[in-house]
Amino acid sequence: MEGKINISEIAKDLGVSISTVSRAINGKKGVSDKQREKILAYVRKTGYRANPLLLKEGYSPAIKIVAIILGDIRNPFYADLVFNIQKILNEQGYMVIIFNSEYDVDREISQLSTINNNNFAGLILVTASVSRIKDKIDSMNMPTVLVNRIVPGYEGDSVLTDNFQAGYLAAMHLIELNHKKIGFIKGHCVSSASSQRYSGYRQAMNNYSLPVDDRFVYDGSLKVESGEQAAEEFLKLDKEQRPTAMIAVNDLTAIGFMNVCRRHNILFPQDVSLVGFDDIWCSSAEGINLTTVSQHVEEMSQRAANMLLERMSGKEKDAERIIITPSLILRGTTGSPRRTE
Repeated sequence: MEGKINISEIAKDLGVSISTVSRAINGKKGVSDKQREKILAYVRKTGYRANPLLLKEGYSPAIKIVAIILGDIRNPFYADLVFNIQKILNEQGYMVIIFNSEYDVDREISQLSTINNNNFAGLILVTASVSRIKDKIDSMNMPTVLVNRIVPGYEGDSVLTDNFQAGYLAAMHLIELNHKKIGFIKGHCVSSASSQRYSGYRQAMNNYSLPVDDRFVYDGSLKVESGEQAAEEFLKLDKEQRPTAMIAVNDLTAIGFMNVCRRHNILFPQDVSLVGFDDIWCSSAEGINLTTVSQHVEEMSQRAANMLLERMSGKEKDAERIIITPSLILRGTTGSPRRTE
């Protein structure tokens, strides 16, 4: 029978709430000694796969652990996000363990199983493929916060940027500079943030009766390499055919695009304007100076960490979705087109 019963079934069998069972198992306050012992005795009897230390009589956990699953720890946006989240959680006595999935769904499912089997206190998800692992997340009954992701049917807590508005902002900036041929480098097709930025761009183009030319829309992966690949395709076009402006789904992709173009003596913004997203630390560096859309990573981190802390404390309230308004950061890679169209 070991491992086959879950926390919701324990709650149902004993006639108590899931949060009560969770607090009892995790040694938290808010449960009477009599009720805690009743729950732990039932847990020992059924073989529920909690951390074995928590089942020892009188045990109170000294180390509280939160897991963060993200797609690529090398991305400076994720690094900033984790740094700020970890700082807040550490101040409240929580240890943070980072799982890097490299956007591999099978790996993410395996990581979720590890997290669940070891009875972590909470979970933060920042991964492109989160919609494909929704059922696994739902079955875990663990305090969970999604960051910068929307999952159809997910009823839990989340903190995100208005990514549609972010894409619209980027496109409108270029349209207002009188660009009419504007391309886009996309991200992972399973990433809600990437898809919404692309949708925002398309909406702005449509509002001004500007065509979205498939020749100027490139698939990508949120990595530098996808920007480099897009630049190679861009350079194959005749100079007069090329778009006068490009939007990259994130700053890393934009930097990859910029690197290859500069090796071929393409100037920014004289030959092509370029906008990214995320406002990572190197975007403002001399030699890059990238116009970008900020997601306000510090605010996002703080909101996510505090939301999870509330859930882990046993506070019962309706699920919450916090949406952060993006901002356009003007730098040196955008300007009016040099050639007429």
